[in-house]
Amino acid sequence: MLLGGCALPNCSPKTTGGNTAATTPTPTPSPSPTPTAPLQASTPPFHAGEVGVAYIPVALAATGGVQPYTWTITTGALPDGLTLGSDGSVSGTPTKAGGFSFTVQLADSGGSATALPSSIAIAAAPAASLVAACARYCSVEVGCADVCGNFGTLSGGTAPYTYTLQPGGLVPVGTHVNQLSLAGTFAQRAQFWQFSVLVTDALGHTTSITPRFYVYPHISLASGGCTYTATCSVNLAYSGGTPGASPSVSVTGWTPVCSPTAANVCPPQPTFSEKAQGEVVSITLTNAPNWPRTQGTLTLAIVDKSPCSSSALCSAGASLNLI
Repeated sequence: MLLGGCALPNCSPKTTGGNTAATTPTPTPSPSPTPTAPLQASTPPFHAGEVGVAYIPVALAATGGVQPYTWTITTGALPDGLTLGSDGSVSGTPTKAGGFSFTVQLADSGGSATALPSSIAIAAAPAASLVAACARYCSVEVGCADVCGNFGTLSGGTAPYTYTLQPGGLVPVGTHVNQLSLAGTFAQRAQFWQFSVLVTDALGHTTSITPRFYVYPHISLASGGCTYTATCSVNLAYSGGTPGASPSVSVTGWTPVCSPTAANVCPPQPTFSEKAQGEVVSITLTNAPNWPRTQGTLTLAIVDKSPCSSSALCSAGASLNLI
C-alpha cells in the first residue's frame, strides 16, 4: 500500500501545501553563576583624639561579599563618646581619656564575616597648673638667671603647644615667657609681678595659668674695718637675699700689710669665724700665734641660699680692713 506516496518503510512523507514537518529544538545550556568576591574590610589608621574635641570621623570600607553589610563591635569598646555608624564610620566627641582596644566586625547578607582589631588613644584635655613652690607666689632674688623662672607644669592635650602671654600682665623686668617658665635675668625688684599665659594645643584646645612672682633684693654685705692687737670683733650689716634665711660669709682673699724690715715679713691671715643673725654678720678675728699685730685686708663673700645660675648661689662681695 502506498502511504503518503511512499512505498518504502523508511521513506519520509512528502510535504503538502509547501510546509515541512516540525523538528524538536536543542535545549540552551544554563549560564554559570557569577562567583562572589571574598568579603573584605579595611580602614585608614585610627588617629588619636582628645577629650572635649570632636573626633574627625574615620570611615571603614567593605568590598566583596553580599550586600547589605552590618558593622558591629564584637570585643572591647570604642572610647566613651564615640559611636560606630551603620555605614561603618566612627565619630563623636570623646569624654574620657585612655587607650581603647576593640574589634570591628563586618558581616554580609550571605553569612560571611571578617574582623578588624583596632585601637584609639584619647588624650586628656590640656591642663596647666602651678608648681608647688609657686602655689602662693614664686619667690626669686634679683640677679637670678633662668633657673628661678619655672612656674608651671602642663598635662594632657596634644602636641605641639603654643604659649601666648596675655595682654595686661607684668612680667619681671629682664625676663620673657619661655613655655611655662621665665627665661632671662631677674633685673628689678618689685613687690609682685603677675601675668597670664594661654596654652593652645594642636587641636585648638586651650588652658591658662596665672603665676605671681615676688622678686626680692639681691643680697649685699657692707664693708668695714677693725682695729686690734691680738683679736678683733666687728659687726657688718647685710641686706636682701632669701627672706628669713641665714647666709654664710667666708674669706675669699687676704692682702697683708708686710713689715717694712729688711726681711719684709708678711703676717699670715688671721683666724676667721662668723655668725649671721637678723641683718648683721658678727665676725671675730684672731691673730696667728706670735703675731701680736696684723694689718691687711680681708676679701669676703656672703652667699645666699637661692640659686642665681645653674651652678652658683646668689652672692656678693665685701672687704674688711685690719688696721
